[in-house]
Amino acid sequence: MILKTQRNIFNIMASTNANSFIYYFKRIPFIGKILPDSIYGNITLKKRVAVLSQLLKVFEHLFGKALFIGLLIILPVTLIEKNPSLHYQSFIHIFFMISFIGSFLTSSIFTSDRNKYICIRLMRMDAKSYIVSTVLLQDLKDILYFMPVLMFSAVWMGGTLLQGFLLTIVLAGSNLIGEAFYLLFYSKTGVILCKKPLVVVAVGVSCLAAAYIPVLLHKPFILGELIFHPACILAFLVLNILCVWVVVRFDKYHSIAAIIIKGSSFTVDTNKVIGEARFSDVAMREKEFTESDLKSDRFENRKGFAYLNAIFFERHKRLLVKPIVIRVAVIAVLFFAAIAASFFVPEFLMPLSNPGKILPAFVFLMYLASIGERVCKAMFYNCDISLLRYSFYRDKNAILSNFKVRLLKVAGLNLIVAAAISAAVVSLSLIFSLHWSAVDIVFFVLSILCLSLFFSVHHLFLYYVFQPYTAELGMKNPFYSGISTGVYFLCYFCLQIKSAPSYFTLIVLLSTVIYIVAALILVYKYAPKTFRVK
Repeated sequence: MILKTQRNIFNIMASTNANSFIYYFKRIPFIGKILPDSIYGNITLKKRVAVLSQLLKVFEHLFGKALFIGLLIILPVTLIEKNPSLHYQSFIHIFFMISFIGSFLTSSIFTSDRNKYICIRLMRMDAKSYIVSTVLLQDLKDILYFMPVLMFSAVWMGGTLLQGFLLTIVLAGSNLIGEAFYLLFYSKTGVILCKKPLVVVAVGVSCLAAAYIPVLLHKPFILGELIFHPACILAFLVLNILCVWVVVRFDKYHSIAAIIIKGSSFTVDTNKVIGEARFSDVAMREKEFTESDLKSDRFENRKGFAYLNAIFFERHKRLLVKPIVIRVAVIAVLFFAAIAASFFVPEFLMPLSNPGKILPAFVFLMYLASIGERVCKAMFYNCDISLLRYSFYRDKNAILSNFKVRLLKVAGLNLIVAAAISAAVVSLSLIFSLHWSAVDIVFFVLSILCLSLFFSVHHLFLYYVFQPYTAELGMKNPFYSGISTGVYFLCYFCLQIKSAPSYFTLIVLLSTVIYIVAALILVYKYAPKTFRVK
């Protein structure tokens, strides 16, 4: 039953994920047309892609488990405990407390997720078959993924391979004990205990306190002798067999499914809470508007989308200007801090003496300093989510007109930050005679201004062509996130570039011009199809 259910789940998820990928891939300019519509019906291809995806997830999960053990256990032990002889005891102590107490922090049975909603509610799979097979398979996955990590970690911290294997069994068994406990509690009381905020907070605090306080006091519990004793291992295995029996024999999964995956709570309410949190930094409330903000008389000389955007930016000026003020203030503080530091450490500003070495670093800095993404979120949440429901707002000429007006405004805001950075760095070079020539100064300032314009175009271009936000305030477009991540790493890798300021400025200038032209063309051509509420 378990294998058959998991095979059906795999097929459903393979089709769902593949369809989502195909849908967004077909909307990529130029290359999206490579895939024909008939590919939606190619089940064999979808299964092959799903198998490849699962293989990639194996490495992802292994890395995640290694990160979990490394950051939560090994790193604290090595930082806190200076006595090497206590490292392994501290490792066992933290691991057991996090594994055992942490198993009561949540329950996969009582957690609603996308897969559970699709399979049980939409595809009408048997709730018991789905939940039981998923829980037991997840426990098996934990064993397979944690085993190599824990065996290596145990040896690294002073234990043995066998002990690492037994720790894996303890972790997986603890998860089963937690699941069985919540099932039994629900069957007796009808209460989903792990959904109670006070319970979750109490368990979380207890878990952290029990795990780290004894180690901080350099008095970890000596649990190794107890955990690895044959009698304890036998008792633990018997307890886990009973827990498996409880999970398999439980007969109220349908009522649990009815509670945790209600269509209204999963598809709307939960996503709405997450969405509201995602846009909380750009949300505006009526009490934040002054009487002058609501007056539009001063913009009567403007027409069309210039008028609309003038009102929008005027009413949201505090929301959009505040981050600019903060950035400029940070630049000013760093400027004066650099001056003060140079009096105590004369060579502190020496890295600034070579513009060719520092310019690439400003690519990454300007990426972080740009407020383009924040502006796009504000425009969607406070304006576009409503107006995109009207066809006139999605017209080609309307979109291009709107895009140009917004680009000028966003670029103007980002240029303030660029000007502040340029003024600060150039002033430092002049005050401390860092031997910058007039040509170096011109190239540096021009590069910073071009980078500011480049990232202004970048965020607006992605917003219009890949519009990732949904009516429920979620994010559905994986290519938006993928391209944003790619640009982030590209900017980070620019830190390794070493070139003359003139060549670097030329590259940045050409890239900016080409990007602006390409963005205008692609927005005009594709935005009428992609710039809409999903």
